[in-house]
Amino acid sequence: MPMLTDSKNKFQRGLVYLFAILASLGIAPFVVIRYMNGQVVNAMVDLAIVTVALGSAGYTWWRGQATQLISNITAALYSAGAVAVAHLNEPIFVFWLFPALLANFFLLKPNAGLLANILAILAILPIAAKLETSTQMFAMISSLLICGSMAYSFALLTSRQQASLQSYATQDALTHLGNRRAMNDEMQMSIDDFARNQTPATLIVLDLDFFKMVNDKYGHSVGDGVLIDLAGLLNKRVRKTDRVFRFGGEEFVVLARNTGLEDAAVIAEQLRVQIELELRDPEGTLTASFGLAQLAADEKLEDWFNRADKAVYQAKQQGRNCVVAAASPAAVLN
Repeated sequence: MPMLTDSKNKFQRGLVYLFAILASLGIAPFVVIRYMNGQVVNAMVDLAIVTVALGSAGYTWWRGQATQLISNITAALYSAGAVAVAHLNEPIFVFWLFPALLANFFLLKPNAGLLANILAILAILPIAAKLETSTQMFAMISSLLICGSMAYSFALLTSRQQASLQSYATQDALTHLGNRRAMNDEMQMSIDDFARNQTPATLIVLDLDFFKMVNDKYGHSVGDGVLIDLAGLLNKRVRKTDRVFRFGGEEFVVLARNTGLEDAAVIAEQLRVQIELELRDPEGTLTASFGLAQLAADEKLEDWFNRADKAVYQAKQQGRNCVVAAASPAAVLN
């Protein structure tokens, strides 16, 4: 997910920078021309557009990301600027609104862009009403509506495709739980929260016992059904604040956020009991072995997961169907 999110943010940053460049090259000269021609108000409108565009680009560069606020300001700037230019000049200057209609869908979400475009077109209606013939009026309005509608359709399709791609990138295809990439992202968020606010987090890693025998004896279709049932059980039993992932094969992970080791051990034991009571294969009961590790100070993501994974191995060594908590790195060193 962050890979896609970062890619989208890079695109948004690029748009903010692009609009700043276009405003500087395409609009800034009109500031001088109109001021020299005595059109002071028009020149001030153009200057405001250029100033805000450059300011937005500078702020985005300073932050290193394009915030939604900057996108909203940029969209409002171009829409209001295009409408103002059209009202201050001849009707032909309505053509400035067309790029603004397109830009809104790049900067805003589809529905927000649609609302912004409707408001912009409504603001142009007084200009259309003053045209010499009804044909000219309807031609102006129709061209704006057609442009806005086509841009909206494209933006809506793109938004849906992006949502699908994000789902494919972060969701396990079989169980519809988060995949390893999603797990890494959530773990990194927990690490960042711990570094800032000392918010505890504990990994609960579980591995089905003797699952290979299920696949070998009954086939992968039965095994897949077991994994799907386990995913549903975990989703049903964990807390709303917890996150569940399929790491791979028969190994699953629960990220217990804002939770210390003792509380996580209670959660793990409850899950262990529920799996033993509810999860079945054609021969009967299935069990799982659990390993826990609470995030330690300055611990890397890989080290955190490896401690929990080793605890699972210890649970297997102790007879399976049990919960083992990993010692903290400091305790191991001592």
